Amino acid sequence: MEKTNILHVNKELCGQRLDNFLIKKLKGLPKSLIYKLVRSGQVRVNKKRTKVSYRITDKDLIRIPPYLIHNEIIAKKIISNVSDFIHFENEDFMIIDKPYGIAVHGGTNQGVDFLSSLKNSKENENLSLVHRLDKNTSGCMLISKNYQTASFLGKELTNRNIQKKYYALLLGTLSKDIIEIESKIDKDNRNQKMTINNSEGKEAHTKITLIKQFKTHCLVDVEIETGRTHQIRLHTSSIGYPVAGDNKYNEDCKQSNLNIGLRRLFLHSYYLSFFYNKKYEFIIDLPSDLKEVISKLEELND
Repeated sequence: MEKTNILHVNKELCGQRLDNFLIKKLKGLPKSLIYKLVRSGQVRVNKKRTKVSYRITDKDLIRIPPYLIHNEIIAKKIISNVSDFIHFENEDFMIIDKPYGIAVHGGTNQGVDFLSSLKNSKENENLSLVHRLDKNTSGCMLISKNYQTASFLGKELTNRNIQKKYYALLLGTLSKDIIEIESKIDKDNRNQKMTINNSEGKEAHTKITLIKQFKTHCLVDVEIETGRTHQIRLHTSSIGYPVAGDNKYNEDCKQSNLNIGLRRLFLHSYYLSFFYNKKYEFIIDLPSDLKEVISKLEELND
C-alpha cells in the first residue's frame, strides 16, 4: 500500500530545489517550518538527510512527517464541508466537534490549524476560541463569532462558570470510584511538558469518576474546574493512572496501545455547559475509533 507521506518525483518536476518543491506541495505551510523540517532530518530524500538547496531528480522519494498529511486532509475537509464539524451554531457562537490530530490554533511548528481553516471556510475573521483542546483531544469546543460574545464567555471561563467534562481511558485499576486531585501545574521548559509544582505552579482541580473498570484499563468521567495545559494528562499520570495513548506522560504505553487497537490519545471532551442569555448544554458522543477500543476491552474482559 502506497504511503501518503511519501512524495514521488517525476520527470516534469526534476531540477527544482527541494525547498521550492515542498513550498508548492505543502501550500499554507510556513517557509520557516519547511526549512526547519529539512534541516532537522524530518524530511528525507531517498531515506537520507539532505539540504534545502538539493535539486530533485526523477524517481526521488521524498518523505515528509505523516502528521502534515493528516493535518492537511482535515484542513481541506473543514474548508470543503465545514458543516460536518459544526454541532450547533447560532448568531453568537458555535459548538465544534473537533477531530483529533490537528491543533486548534497556529504555532511555531504548526502548518495548518483548525481555527484558521474554519475562518477561511466561514469567511469570518472574528471567530475566536473560548477555550482550547490539545491537538490529540477530540470533542466539544466552543468558538465565539463576535467580540461581545468572546468577551462575555471569556469572563465566564475565568470565573469557572463553564462546565467541561471528558471521557478518558486510564491505565490500571482505579483505587476508588471517585478521586479528586488538587495540585499546582507549572511548565517544564527543559522537557517541553507540564509538571507538578506546588510551590510555584498554577492551581488546578480535577475530579475523576469511574464509569467502568476493565482488566487493564478503566473508563472514567473527568471534570475539570480549571483548564491548565495538559491538566488531565498530567494529573492522572501523577497518581499512577496515565491516559491511554499518552506517550508524553507515559513512555511505556506503546504495547498496551497495540493490544487494544488504540492509535491515539484516549481523551474526548463530551460535555459543555454554560449560560449565555439562557443555559446551554451540549453532549458529543465518543467517536467511532474510541468506541472500537471500548469494544475490544469488553472482549478482553470476558
